[in-house]
Amino acid sequence: MKKLSRVALVLSAIFILSSVTGVSAAAKRVAVKFTDRFVFYVHVAQLYTKDPDKKLAMPVQDVSKKQIANTWHAPRDGGRLHEGQDIFALRGTPVLSATEGYVVNIGENSLGGQTVSVIGAGGRVYYYAHLEAYAPHLAEGDYVTTQTLLGYVGTTGNAAGTPPHLHFGVYEATRGAMNPLPLLSDRPEEKEQTSETRPARSKKKLQR
Repeated sequence: MKKLSRVALVLSAIFILSSVTGVSAAAKRVAVKFTDRFVFYVHVAQLYTKDPDKKLAMPVQDVSKKQIANTWHAPRDGGRLHEGQDIFALRGTPVLSATEGYVVNIGENSLGGQTVSVIGAGGRVYYYAHLEAYAPHLAEGDYVTTQTLLGYVGTTGNAAGTPPHLHFGVYEATRGAMNPLPLLSDRPEEKEQTSETRPARSKKKLQR
């Protein structure tokens, strides 16, 4: 870690030097992007030194654990088994991070639709799929806590035509997909819903 810190200092010094020596704006942008990416990798490396979370906060607002029907390894099209838990809620219900960590991917795929992936302690990856929309200003590399809004429950991807729900997956490098249900715990009841977590009305993907 000491070596990584020294490299980060060197990169910062290079960036500061470039700002006073007339280096082009394009070069500065490249330097900033490279530095940000390097710092992100340092944070991720630090996560790998920690033990994975033993408890996860419920990722869908106002849903309790007892409301979840166990869908782990339920049969799916093409002979697949369901590698996660489907958490049903009204369309537009806020989806919050189940852990502390960093956003490693925001994107779309044919199965998950609009998705967000977060890496947490121990290098474990948390996958949030079928989102109706992303949280405003959410970006890859963002640090998140269990209070961070990631998006809203929807039916994107292969969930089209089904009741709105979040597909929540948990993955470890050494064992692959694991059942999230035993790890989930209820959130304390919130007294009031803040404007930041009100349901989104648009399905439009955030342009980054």
